[in-house]
Amino acid sequence: MFTSTRKAAFAALLATVLVATLTSPSFADKKDDLQKQKRQASGAAADAKKDLDASTKEFVRAATALKAAQGKLDTAQATLGGTRGRLATAKARDAQMQARLDQSQADLVVARAKLDKGQKDLRTSERAVEQFAVEQIESGDPGLRAFSGLLQGEDPGAFAEEVTLNHAVSDDQVATMQRLDSTRVILKLNRQKVKKLRDEVKGQREEAAANLVEKNRLEVAAEGQAQQVTELVVARTGARNSAGQARREDDRRYREQVAESSRLSAQLRALAPKRVKSGGKGSGGDKGGTLSYPVNGPITSPYGMRKHPVTGVYKLHDGTDFGVPCGTPVHAAAGGTIIQQYFNAAYGNRVILDNGVKRGVSVVTTYNHLSRFAVSSGSKVKRGQLIAYSGTTGYSTGCHLHFMVIANGFTVNPIGWL
Repeated sequence: MFTSTRKAAFAALLATVLVATLTSPSFADKKDDLQKQKRQASGAAADAKKDLDASTKEFVRAATALKAAQGKLDTAQATLGGTRGRLATAKARDAQMQARLDQSQADLVVARAKLDKGQKDLRTSERAVEQFAVEQIESGDPGLRAFSGLLQGEDPGAFAEEVTLNHAVSDDQVATMQRLDSTRVILKLNRQKVKKLRDEVKGQREEAAANLVEKNRLEVAAEGQAQQVTELVVARTGARNSAGQARREDDRRYREQVAESSRLSAQLRALAPKRVKSGGKGSGGDKGGTLSYPVNGPITSPYGMRKHPVTGVYKLHDGTDFGVPCGTPVHAAAGGTIIQQYFNAAYGNRVILDNGVKRGVSVVTTYNHLSRFAVSSGSKVKRGQLIAYSGTTGYSTGCHLHFMVIANGFTVNPIGWL
Protein backbone atom coordinates (compact mmCIF):
# COMPACT_ATOMS: atom_id res chain seq x y z
CA MET A 1 0.00 0.00 0.00
CA PHE A 2 2.84 2.42 0.87
CA THR A 3 4.99 2.87 -2.28
CA SER A 4 7.76 5.10 -3.59
CA THR A 5 8.15 6.32 -7.17
CA ARG A 6 11.89 6.56 -6.89
CA LYS A 7 12.16 2.98 -5.66
CA ALA A 8 9.87 1.87 -8.46
CA ALA A 9 12.19 3.62 -10.91
CA PHE A 10 15.15 1.88 -9.37
CA ALA A 11 13.40 -1.49 -9.46
CA ALA A 12 12.39 -0.90 -13.05
CA LEU A 13 15.94 0.05 -13.94
CA LEU A 14 17.37 -3.02 -12.26
CA ALA A 15 14.73 -5.33 -13.70
CA THR A 16 15.05 -4.11 -17.25
CA VAL A 17 18.84 -4.28 -17.15
CA LEU A 18 18.65 -7.86 -15.91
CA VAL A 19 15.86 -8.83 -18.30
CA ALA A 20 17.65 -7.39 -21.30
CA THR A 21 20.87 -9.07 -20.25
CA LEU A 22 19.14 -12.43 -19.90
CA THR A 23 16.92 -12.38 -22.98
CA SER A 24 18.10 -10.10 -25.76
CA PRO A 25 20.23 -11.76 -28.40
CA SER A 26 21.58 -8.35 -29.39
CA PHE A 27 23.46 -8.22 -26.10
CA ALA A 28 25.46 -11.28 -27.06
CA ASP A 29 27.32 -9.20 -29.69
CA LYS A 30 28.29 -6.67 -27.04
CA LYS A 31 28.89 -9.05 -24.21
CA ASP A 32 31.95 -7.45 -22.75
CA ASP A 33 30.61 -3.89 -22.85
CA LEU A 34 27.24 -4.83 -21.42
CA GLN A 35 28.72 -6.96 -18.69
CA LYS A 36 30.93 -4.05 -17.71
CA GLN A 37 27.94 -1.70 -17.83
CA LYS A 38 25.92 -4.18 -15.83
CA ARG A 39 28.55 -4.40 -13.11
CA GLN A 40 28.85 -0.65 -12.93
CA ALA A 41 25.09 -0.09 -12.94
CA SER A 42 24.51 -2.85 -10.41
CA GLY A 43 27.21 -1.51 -8.08
CA ALA A 44 25.97 2.07 -8.31
CA ALA A 45 22.35 0.98 -7.97
CA ALA A 46 23.15 -1.15 -4.93
CA ASP A 47 24.89 1.75 -3.23
CA ALA A 48 22.08 4.11 -4.16
CA LYS A 49 19.51 1.61 -2.89
CA LYS A 50 21.19 1.44 0.52
CA ASP A 51 21.30 5.24 0.72
CA LEU A 52 17.70 5.55 -0.40
CA ASP A 53 16.53 2.95 2.11
CA ALA A 54 18.37 4.73 4.91
CA SER A 55 17.01 8.12 3.81
CA THR A 56 13.48 6.77 3.53
CA LYS A 57 13.67 5.14 6.95
CA GLU A 58 14.84 8.42 8.44
CA PHE A 59 12.02 10.24 6.68
CA VAL A 60 9.41 7.78 7.92
CA ARG A 61 10.75 7.98 11.48
CA ALA A 62 10.60 11.77 11.33
CA ALA A 63 7.10 11.70 9.85
CA THR A 64 5.97 9.24 12.52
CA ALA A 65 7.51 11.39 15.26
CA LEU A 66 5.78 14.43 13.80
CA LYS A 67 2.40 12.70 13.81
CA ALA A 68 2.92 11.48 17.37
CA ALA A 69 3.99 14.95 18.54
CA GLN A 70 1.04 16.54 16.77
CA GLY A 71 -1.39 14.14 18.45
CA LYS A 72 0.11 14.78 21.88
CA LEU A 73 0.19 18.52 21.21
CA ASP A 74 -3.49 18.60 20.24
CA THR A 75 -4.40 16.70 23.43
CA ALA A 76 -2.17 18.90 25.60
CA GLN A 77 -3.55 22.10 24.07
CA ALA A 78 -7.12 20.90 24.62
CA THR A 79 -6.30 20.06 28.24
CA LEU A 80 -4.57 23.39 28.73
CA GLY A 81 -7.51 25.21 27.21
CA GLY A 82 -9.93 23.49 29.60
CA THR A 83 -7.71 24.22 32.60
CA ARG A 84 -7.33 27.86 31.64
CA GLY A 85 -11.08 28.13 31.20
CA ARG A 86 -11.70 26.73 34.69
CA LEU A 87 -8.96 28.99 36.05
CA ALA A 88 -10.60 32.05 34.51
CA THR A 89 -13.92 31.02 36.08
CA ALA A 90 -12.24 30.51 39.45
CA LYS A 91 -10.57 33.94 39.23
CA ALA A 92 -13.84 35.65 38.30
CA ARG A 93 -15.61 33.83 41.11
CA ASP A 94 -12.83 34.81 43.50
CA ALA A 95 -13.29 38.47 42.59
CA GLN A 96 -17.06 38.24 43.05
CA MET A 97 -16.73 36.43 46.36
CA GLN A 98 -14.18 38.96 47.58
CA ALA A 99 -16.54 41.81 46.69
CA ARG A 100 -19.40 40.07 48.54
CA LEU A 101 -17.13 39.42 51.51
CA ASP A 102 -16.00 43.05 51.61
CA GLN A 103 -19.63 44.24 51.52
CA SER A 104 -20.69 41.78 54.21
CA GLN A 105 -17.79 42.85 56.42
CA ALA A 106 -18.72 46.50 55.90
CA ASP A 107 -22.34 45.74 56.78
CA LEU A 108 -21.12 43.86 59.86
CA VAL A 109 -19.11 46.89 60.98
CA VAL A 110 -22.15 49.15 60.58
CA ALA A 111 -24.40 46.66 62.39
CA ARG A 112 -21.92 46.31 65.26
CA ALA A 113 -21.73 50.13 65.56
CA LYS A 114 -25.52 50.31 65.72
CA LEU A 115 -25.52 47.53 68.30
CA ASP A 116 -22.97 49.38 70.43
CA LYS A 117 -25.01 52.58 70.21
CA GLY A 118 -28.19 50.70 71.04
CA GLN A 119 -26.56 49.17 74.10
CA LYS A 120 -25.43 52.65 75.22
CA ASP A 121 -28.92 54.07 74.64
CA LEU A 122 -30.37 51.17 76.59
CA ARG A 123 -28.10 51.81 79.54
CA THR A 124 -28.97 55.55 79.44
CA SER A 125 -32.71 54.83 79.35
CA GLU A 126 -32.40 52.25 82.12
CA ARG A 127 -30.54 54.74 84.35
CA ALA A 128 -33.16 57.44 83.67
CA VAL A 129 -35.99 55.10 84.60
CA GLU A 130 -34.14 53.97 87.70
CA GLN A 131 -33.59 57.63 88.75
CA PHE A 132 -37.24 58.42 88.17
CA ALA A 133 -38.31 55.48 90.30
CA VAL A 134 -35.99 56.56 93.15
CA GLU A 135 -37.27 60.16 93.00
CA GLN A 136 -40.85 58.98 93.10
CA ILE A 137 -40.20 56.90 96.15
CA GLU A 138 -38.30 59.66 97.95
CA SER A 139 -40.62 62.58 97.14
CA GLY A 140 -43.96 60.89 97.38
CA ASP A 141 -46.98 61.65 95.21
CA PRO A 142 -46.49 65.02 93.43
CA GLY A 143 -50.22 65.77 93.37
CA LEU A 144 -50.56 65.41 97.13
CA ARG A 145 -47.44 67.52 97.62
CA ALA A 146 -48.94 70.41 95.55
CA PHE A 147 -52.32 70.18 97.37
CA SER A 148 -50.54 70.35 100.75
CA GLY A 149 -48.87 73.58 99.69
CA LEU A 150 -52.21 75.04 98.66
CA LEU A 151 -53.64 74.14 102.10
CA GLN A 152 -50.70 75.80 103.77
CA GLY A 153 -51.59 79.09 102.08
CA GLU A 154 -49.50 79.05 98.96
CA ASP A 155 -50.58 81.05 95.96
CA PRO A 156 -53.27 79.16 93.89
CA GLY A 157 -51.40 80.15 90.74
CA ALA A 158 -48.33 78.37 92.01
CA PHE A 159 -50.50 75.31 92.78
CA ALA A 160 -51.79 75.23 89.21
CA GLU A 161 -48.28 75.64 87.81
CA GLU A 162 -46.86 72.82 89.94
CA VAL A 163 -49.72 70.48 88.97
CA THR A 164 -49.09 71.20 85.28
CA LEU A 165 -45.35 70.71 85.74
CA ASN A 166 -45.92 67.39 87.48
CA HIS A 167 -48.08 66.19 84.58
CA ALA A 168 -45.34 67.22 82.10
CA VAL A 169 -42.74 65.37 84.10
CA SER A 170 -44.97 62.34 84.18
CA ASP A 171 -45.39 62.45 80.40
CA ASP A 172 -41.66 62.74 79.95
CA GLN A 173 -41.11 59.71 82.11
CA VAL A 174 -43.68 57.77 80.10
CA ALA A 175 -41.81 58.72 76.95
CA THR A 176 -38.58 57.56 78.60
CA MET A 177 -40.16 54.22 79.40
CA GLN A 178 -41.36 53.88 75.82
CA ARG A 179 -37.91 54.68 74.49
CA LEU A 180 -36.47 52.05 76.79
CA ASP A 181 -38.85 49.44 75.42
CA SER A 182 -38.19 50.33 71.78
CA THR A 183 -34.45 50.45 72.43
CA ARG A 184 -34.59 46.89 73.73
CA VAL A 185 -36.50 45.73 70.62
CA ILE A 186 -34.04 47.47 68.27
CA LEU A 187 -31.13 46.10 70.24
CA LYS A 188 -32.48 42.56 69.85
CA LEU A 189 -32.89 43.05 66.09
CA ASN A 190 -29.39 44.47 65.79
CA ARG A 191 -27.99 41.50 67.68
CA GLN A 192 -29.77 39.11 65.31
CA LYS A 193 -28.48 41.03 62.29
CA VAL A 194 -24.93 41.02 63.63
CA LYS A 195 -25.14 37.24 64.20
CA LYS A 196 -26.50 36.67 60.70
CA LEU A 197 -23.82 38.84 59.08
CA ARG A 198 -21.14 37.19 61.17
CA ASP A 199 -22.28 33.76 59.97
CA GLU A 200 -22.42 34.99 56.37
CA VAL A 201 -18.92 36.40 56.60
CA LYS A 202 -17.64 33.13 58.07
CA GLY A 203 -19.27 31.08 55.30
CA GLN A 204 -18.02 33.42 52.60
CA ARG A 205 -14.50 33.30 53.99
CA GLU A 206 -14.55 29.50 53.97
CA GLU A 207 -15.96 29.42 50.43
CA ALA A 208 -13.40 31.99 49.25
CA ALA A 209 -10.59 30.00 50.88
CA ALA A 210 -11.71 26.79 49.12
CA ASN A 211 -11.97 28.62 45.81
CA LEU A 212 -8.52 30.12 46.38
CA VAL A 213 -7.08 26.63 46.90
CA GLU A 214 -8.71 25.46 43.65
CA LYS A 215 -7.49 28.58 41.85
CA ASN A 216 -3.93 27.99 43.02
CA ARG A 217 -4.15 24.34 41.98
CA LEU A 218 -5.41 25.31 38.53
CA GLU A 219 -2.64 27.89 38.17
CA VAL A 220 -0.01 25.25 38.93
CA ALA A 221 -1.71 22.79 36.56
CA ALA A 222 -1.95 25.40 33.81
CA GLU A 223 1.71 26.30 34.23
CA GLY A 224 2.73 22.64 33.96
CA GLN A 225 0.48 22.05 30.97
CA ALA A 226 1.79 25.17 29.25
CA GLN A 227 5.32 23.85 29.74
CA GLN A 228 4.25 20.53 28.25
CA VAL A 229 2.73 22.29 25.25
CA THR A 230 5.94 24.27 24.78
CA GLU A 231 8.01 21.10 24.87
CA LEU A 232 5.67 19.44 22.38
CA VAL A 233 5.85 22.43 20.06
CA VAL A 234 9.64 22.17 20.16
CA ALA A 235 9.44 18.41 19.55
CA ARG A 236 7.01 18.88 16.68
CA THR A 237 9.16 21.59 15.15
CA GLY A 238 12.23 19.37 15.43
CA ALA A 239 10.37 16.45 13.88
CA ARG A 240 9.08 18.64 11.10
CA ASN A 241 12.54 20.03 10.37
CA SER A 242 13.99 16.53 10.43
CA ALA A 243 11.27 15.30 8.11
CA GLY A 244 11.83 18.24 5.79
CA GLN A 245 15.55 17.64 5.67
CA ALA A 246 15.02 13.93 5.00
CA ARG A 247 12.49 14.75 2.32
CA ARG A 248 14.83 17.16 0.57
CA GLU A 249 17.62 14.65 0.64
CA ASP A 250 15.27 11.92 -0.53
CA ASP A 251 14.00 14.09 -3.38
CA ARG A 252 17.56 14.86 -4.47
CA ARG A 253 18.40 11.19 -4.57
CA TYR A 254 15.15 10.53 -6.34
CA ARG A 255 15.93 13.01 -9.11
CA GLU A 256 19.38 11.51 -9.53
CA GLN A 257 17.95 8.02 -9.81
CA VAL A 258 15.24 9.11 -12.25
CA ALA A 259 17.85 10.75 -14.46
CA GLU A 260 20.01 7.64 -14.41
CA SER A 261 17.02 5.39 -14.95
CA SER A 262 15.82 7.46 -17.88
CA ARG A 263 19.24 7.33 -19.50
CA LEU A 264 19.55 3.57 -19.23
CA SER A 265 15.88 2.98 -20.05
CA ALA A 266 16.35 4.91 -23.30
CA GLN A 267 19.26 2.66 -24.20
CA LEU A 268 17.28 -0.43 -23.30
CA ARG A 269 14.22 0.72 -25.27
CA ALA A 270 16.48 1.18 -28.27
CA LEU A 271 17.47 -2.46 -27.91
CA ALA A 272 13.94 -3.73 -27.18
CA PRO A 273 12.89 -4.05 -30.88
CA LYS A 274 15.86 -6.34 -31.46
CA ARG A 275 14.62 -8.47 -28.60
CA VAL A 276 11.14 -8.62 -30.09
CA LYS A 277 12.46 -9.56 -33.52
CA SER A 278 14.23 -12.52 -31.98
CA GLY A 279 10.82 -13.99 -31.21
CA GLY A 280 12.11 -15.22 -27.90
CA LYS A 281 9.79 -16.00 -25.03
CA GLY A 282 11.97 -14.26 -22.51
CA SER A 283 13.39 -16.02 -19.51
CA GLY A 284 10.99 -18.91 -19.35
CA GLY A 285 8.13 -16.68 -20.50
CA ASP A 286 4.88 -18.11 -21.83
CA LYS A 287 2.93 -17.04 -24.88
CA GLY A 288 -0.05 -14.74 -24.69
CA GLY A 289 -0.67 -11.05 -24.50
CA THR A 290 -2.29 -10.69 -21.07
CA LEU A 291 -1.52 -11.46 -17.44
CA SER A 292 -3.47 -13.47 -14.89
CA TYR A 293 -4.66 -12.07 -11.59
CA PRO A 294 -2.05 -12.93 -8.94
CA VAL A 295 -4.67 -13.17 -6.18
CA ASN A 296 -8.43 -13.22 -5.93
CA GLY A 297 -9.40 -10.12 -3.97
CA PRO A 298 -10.91 -6.63 -4.28
CA ILE A 299 -8.87 -3.64 -5.43
CA THR A 300 -8.30 -1.40 -2.43
CA SER A 301 -6.04 1.21 -4.06
CA PRO A 302 -5.67 1.57 -7.86
CA TYR A 303 -2.68 2.66 -9.91
CA GLY A 304 -2.33 6.45 -10.18
CA MET A 305 -1.56 9.67 -8.35
CA ARG A 306 -2.49 9.87 -4.68
CA LYS A 307 -1.42 11.40 -1.38
CA HIS A 308 1.15 9.17 0.27
CA PRO A 309 -0.39 7.88 3.52
CA VAL A 310 2.90 8.21 5.46
CA THR A 311 4.73 11.21 4.02
CA GLY A 312 1.70 13.17 2.86
CA VAL A 313 3.37 13.78 -0.52
CA TYR A 314 1.17 13.68 -3.60
CA LYS A 315 2.86 11.12 -5.82
CA LEU A 316 2.37 8.12 -8.10
CA HIS A 317 1.03 4.89 -6.63
CA ASP A 318 2.95 2.62 -8.99
CA GLY A 319 0.83 -0.52 -8.72
CA THR A 320 -2.55 -1.98 -7.85
CA ASP A 321 -3.38 -3.06 -4.29
CA PHE A 322 -5.51 -6.16 -3.76
CA GLY A 323 -7.09 -6.49 -0.35
CA VAL A 324 -6.41 -10.06 0.77
CA PRO A 325 -5.56 -11.54 4.21
CA CYS A 326 -1.96 -12.14 5.20
CA GLY A 327 -0.80 -15.56 4.08
CA THR A 328 -2.93 -15.62 0.93
CA PRO A 329 -1.17 -17.60 -1.85
CA VAL A 330 0.27 -15.32 -4.57
CA HIS A 331 0.52 -16.79 -8.09
CA ALA A 332 2.68 -15.80 -11.07
CA ALA A 333 0.75 -13.53 -13.40
CA ALA A 334 2.62 -15.19 -16.29
CA GLY A 335 5.44 -17.66 -16.74
CA GLY A 336 9.01 -16.46 -16.51
CA THR A 337 12.14 -16.30 -14.40
CA ILE A 338 12.39 -14.89 -10.89
CA ILE A 339 15.31 -12.52 -11.31
CA GLN A 340 15.25 -11.13 -7.77
CA GLN A 341 13.53 -11.48 -4.41
CA TYR A 342 14.60 -9.43 -1.39
CA PHE A 343 13.42 -7.13 1.39
CA ASN A 344 12.96 -3.43 0.67
CA ALA A 345 12.17 -0.79 3.30
CA ALA A 346 9.19 0.52 1.34
CA TYR A 347 7.98 -2.56 -0.58
CA GLY A 348 8.80 -5.08 2.14
CA ASN A 349 9.46 -8.61 0.89
CA ARG A 350 9.19 -8.48 -2.89
CA VAL A 351 9.54 -10.78 -5.91
CA ILE A 352 10.64 -9.50 -9.35
CA LEU A 353 9.57 -11.80 -12.16
CA ASP A 354 10.77 -11.46 -15.79
CA ASN A 355 7.79 -12.48 -17.95
CA GLY A 356 9.54 -12.01 -21.29
CA VAL A 357 7.94 -10.33 -24.29
CA LYS A 358 4.22 -9.55 -24.30
CA ARG A 359 2.40 -7.30 -26.73
CA GLY A 360 5.76 -6.55 -28.28
CA VAL A 361 7.38 -5.15 -25.11
CA SER A 362 9.52 -6.51 -22.32
CA VAL A 363 7.31 -7.19 -19.29
CA VAL A 364 8.38 -7.54 -15.68
CA THR A 365 5.93 -8.07 -12.81
CA THR A 366 6.65 -7.46 -9.13
CA TYR A 367 4.81 -8.71 -6.04
CA ASN A 368 5.26 -6.66 -2.86
CA HIS A 369 4.67 -6.57 0.92
CA LEU A 370 4.89 -10.39 1.01
CA SER A 371 5.02 -12.37 4.23
CA ARG A 372 7.33 -15.03 2.74
CA PHE A 373 8.63 -16.53 -0.49
CA ALA A 374 7.60 -19.88 -1.97
CA VAL A 375 10.37 -20.35 -4.58
CA SER A 376 13.98 -19.26 -4.79
CA SER A 377 15.57 -16.54 -6.89
CA GLY A 378 16.51 -17.71 -10.37
CA SER A 379 13.65 -20.23 -10.53
CA LYS A 380 11.64 -20.61 -13.71
CA VAL A 381 7.90 -20.59 -12.99
CA LYS A 382 4.73 -21.14 -14.96
CA ARG A 383 1.63 -18.96 -15.17
CA GLY A 384 -0.47 -19.45 -12.04
CA GLN A 385 2.32 -21.13 -10.07
CA LEU A 386 2.58 -20.34 -6.35
CA ILE A 387 5.52 -17.97 -5.81
CA ALA A 388 4.85 -16.28 -2.43
CA TYR A 389 2.31 -15.38 0.26
CA SER A 390 0.75 -11.98 0.87
CA GLY A 391 1.61 -9.95 3.96
CA THR A 392 2.08 -6.47 5.34
CA THR A 393 5.86 -5.98 5.38
CA GLY A 394 7.47 -2.63 4.52
CA TYR A 395 5.36 0.51 4.43
CA SER A 396 1.95 -1.04 4.83
CA THR A 397 -1.09 -0.36 6.95
CA GLY A 398 -2.56 -3.84 6.59
CA CYS A 399 -2.47 -7.17 4.81
CA HIS A 400 -2.61 -6.85 1.00
CA LEU A 401 -0.70 -7.47 -2.23
CA HIS A 402 0.87 -4.55 -4.11
CA PHE A 403 1.13 -5.79 -7.73
CA MET A 404 3.21 -3.91 -10.33
CA VAL A 405 3.69 -4.25 -14.08
CA ILE A 406 6.83 -2.79 -15.71
CA ALA A 407 6.80 -2.50 -19.49
CA ASN A 408 10.09 -1.61 -21.22
CA GLY A 409 11.41 -0.13 -17.98
CA PHE A 410 8.34 1.94 -17.01
CA THR A 411 5.57 1.18 -14.54
CA VAL A 412 2.13 0.92 -16.15
CA ASN A 413 -1.40 0.36 -14.88
CA PRO A 414 -1.67 -3.38 -14.16
CA ILE A 415 -5.39 -3.39 -14.90
CA GLY A 416 -4.63 -2.82 -18.58
CA TRP A 417 -2.69 -6.09 -18.60
CA LEU A 418 -4.99 -8.32 -16.55
